[in-house]
Amino acid sequence: MLLPKVWAAFVLLATAHAAVEFPSGETLEPITDLSSLGALANQLQDPKNTGSQVYDSQGFEETRLSLNFFVEDFKSPTSRYFRAHPAFMQCLQKTYNVLRRDDDTLEIAEGYRTATDSPSDVYLQSGAAAVIILGDDATTTIQELAAIVIEICVPIFQEVQGDIGLVLHGDKLQVQLQGADETGPHFRAESGAAMDTATFETWAWGQIDETYEPISIPECPADAETLASGETYPAGVSAPEDAVGVIDYPVTRDKVEDFKRLVQYPANNIVFENEERSGAWCGSAARGRCVDCSTKILGSTLDDRCADRVMTKGMLFVLEKVQRMVQDEFAGVKLKVLEAWDEPHEGATSGDHTAGSLHYEGRAATLTLSDGDASKLPRLAAFCICVEAGFVEHKGDHIFIAERKQEGFSPTFIDFPEATLIEVTPPAELEGNYTLEPEQYSNNDTMPMPLFDSDHREHVEVGGNVTIGDFKDPAARYFRLSPELVECYEALELRENKWNKLGEMHRHIAVLEGYLTPENQDDYFNMSDPRYDRHTLGWAMRVGYYGDQVDDPEKFSPVRLARFAVIKCGPLFSGVKKGIGVGLYKNSTFVDIREDAEFWVAEPDVLPVNVTARDWEDEMAMLLEYAIEGRIIEPDSLERACLFSDPPARQSAEFQHKHSEAVKRRRRRRQTEGAEDECIPRSDTEFCNETTPHRETEIAHIWGEVKRKHLFRPEADVKAALDGCFGACGTCLEGPIWEEKTEQCNNFLHWVNFQFLNEEPDVTNFWARDNQDLKPQACRDHCIVKAPLFSLVAPSIEELYRPDPTKSVKEQIYSMANNPSPVMEILHIIYAAHASGRVEFYVEDAAEMQSLRAPLKVVLVFNKNITEVIINAEDVEAVEGVVQNLVFEWTKASCPDDTRDYITPFSVVEMPAGISKRSPEFEIREQLLERHRNWEQDWIGSSFG
Repeated sequence: MLLPKVWAAFVLLATAHAAVEFPSGETLEPITDLSSLGALANQLQDPKNTGSQVYDSQGFEETRLSLNFFVEDFKSPTSRYFRAHPAFMQCLQKTYNVLRRDDDTLEIAEGYRTATDSPSDVYLQSGAAAVIILGDDATTTIQELAAIVIEICVPIFQEVQGDIGLVLHGDKLQVQLQGADETGPHFRAESGAAMDTATFETWAWGQIDETYEPISIPECPADAETLASGETYPAGVSAPEDAVGVIDYPVTRDKVEDFKRLVQYPANNIVFENEERSGAWCGSAARGRCVDCSTKILGSTLDDRCADRVMTKGMLFVLEKVQRMVQDEFAGVKLKVLEAWDEPHEGATSGDHTAGSLHYEGRAATLTLSDGDASKLPRLAAFCICVEAGFVEHKGDHIFIAERKQEGFSPTFIDFPEATLIEVTPPAELEGNYTLEPEQYSNNDTMPMPLFDSDHREHVEVGGNVTIGDFKDPAARYFRLSPELVECYEALELRENKWNKLGEMHRHIAVLEGYLTPENQDDYFNMSDPRYDRHTLGWAMRVGYYGDQVDDPEKFSPVRLARFAVIKCGPLFSGVKKGIGVGLYKNSTFVDIREDAEFWVAEPDVLPVNVTARDWEDEMAMLLEYAIEGRIIEPDSLERACLFSDPPARQSAEFQHKHSEAVKRRRRRRQTEGAEDECIPRSDTEFCNETTPHRETEIAHIWGEVKRKHLFRPEADVKAALDGCFGACGTCLEGPIWEEKTEQCNNFLHWVNFQFLNEEPDVTNFWARDNQDLKPQACRDHCIVKAPLFSLVAPSIEELYRPDPTKSVKEQIYSMANNPSPVMEILHIIYAAHASGRVEFYVEDAAEMQSLRAPLKVVLVFNKNITEVIINAEDVEAVEGVVQNLVFEWTKASCPDDTRDYITPFSVVEMPAGISKRSPEFEIREQLLERHRNWEQDWIGSSFG
């Protein structure tokens, strides 16, 4: 079955002087005053009253009426003026589309014709008819073409309250939209056709039945939920209105726009009782007629519609599935509709149901089966549940079902974080309260602005701790709401409370205003207000703290909420290619989705002391940029992040190493649980005994150099730290020996009177030091090998000794296997802590970037004196991926008490074209530093996280 979406232009034809949109998307201006054409007016009349209009083709011959049919294809070759109907062109185009699936084509043999053209049929003068033929070598037959046209065009013509007309020829087919003065579908076969008129008519009505067969039906197994007499679905809901909402007002025939929106079920695969058919009048006594539709529809014009076959599109969507399930399970049995839409009639001047019944909107139906077997009703109820009817009740001798309001035949579901809502259309008499201006659509066409029904659903949570009632206009039933706005609210609420300590009060953020109707917004804003028209889109909210939860008004302020909104909601809106608007008011913060970011201060008194509105707006713009780039440091768990924080520090006599919480916990596990590290540390090895005098020699050398300069820390402290760092010996990169080495080395390198000399801005550089080709480029300004402290300790760290003095084999005193040292790692971290201004890294690939993780974290996360980080890379994409992953990790796990507010601005760029040649200074240092290469590859793995 095909139920195409028909454009609004098809349903509501253009009023005077209004452009008419055709299926191609092109618009044409109709000529509404035919008398202006003089004598031609008589030639351009619509003899069948189809609703087509007259257009001027001059200059528009190559304008598309639909994708594949142009004005010149359809118009009379003898006339400048022509009639056309958008719905009819949609019928032709969709038929063409189906044929193209089999590589067949469709041509218009005769389109619009004037009276003087002597057309083969008077309908061709209407502009809503055409004689069509198949292209050369087509495999489709004319009868098959007729079947396709019925399937495609019957639902389209139903949308404009019209019926289909077909005239079958041997080699062509005339298709027409029946005029308002005609009654019902028309089928005729001409001489030479494959069947006579009677046969063709019977066959065509059967094709209409096929048109209203569902494409698919849901599974409804034998053990699916059924209802016994008196039971309802959903269980416990006694009134259908509680499940699907009340009616706005009864739809009657004289409420033409509302009645147009209902549809008539034209097929005969359902039996309709139509008990009013013999009455003297239906609708009103003045109408003076009832329609007999018990065997088939009379016609599709509003006056020809039969009440029992009339229903909402959603109800039709449900019934066509249920009827298929009935026929599949019960051979020879059809679904029978006792009542759908209801209207006053002779004997029931107010209708058959109580006031407010859902039948009066066409959203209810009473069902049974054509064989009258009541024992099958529980299974019929199951079918209705399986097709997801909104409400089902077993009434003993029939099944009652009701449907929610919705737009279109099948529901359009919009997912929110905690609920799924259905898009609706308000009744015609209330539509003006919810209509958006054209510019609101045209300026915001990248996001939908669906309308929803709040009736009996105000309590439904659309997000965590926020309901439909929180967002809707309290004076209106229908509302617009963007899922992204609800996600924004959730993010604000989460951000406000995610760092709460155990037992701390949950602070609820109130939605003070959400959706407002266009009419009601005028009570709040004038047109110059930046909030004007924002609430009407469902894209805005005004939020604030509940008064009894604000124990610290200076802290829990609109400024705080605004900051959170920019950080949390800005990236959300950016993800749908929109900007964020944030306004500061006395006791609240305005947040909305808009085309471009905008910030404003309506109440300057809410700003912190000495902060101007311009300062605040600039800060918000900066925050938005950083938030979108994922650079705001905001841990998931503040308590954990700060507990495990281990920030770096510059050299200082006041420094004192403190073991991180991770180290403390490992120590407690070893003490209380007897847990062992993967590597069992030992200091009583033969290696440690052999190297004792060599370590003492290195200590003496370093201490001699240190003593030449003034010490800022007591000499005993510095000497003890030196002894603990260079004198200790033990295996493993974990355990008590390593932890003690780290403490003593960290203290010594912070206290010693040899410096790094990289405090000047824009001089600090890092490179992966096992890649010697990058060293000249990195060290043109300053790098760690130029630091006096590096020159003091690096030779000792790399010092070799002969285990057997009689042999030439040498080993490192501080080898990774026998006595690893944290000195090089700590040097890089402190060197990064001393940097300022721009810092550059030089790496070849992702692995080299990972090897510099520790200093990278210092300059991106901790060092507040860094203004920019540039990472020069050979493999830019791979390196950028590593950095982005690290930034994501660090922003979620770093303690804001110790870090910058946001990650330092950084960029990953291609390596400069040339690598500088080495200077003599580099060659001199090369011999010393070459030995570091293998050693560093080992200690890199234990870099600070």
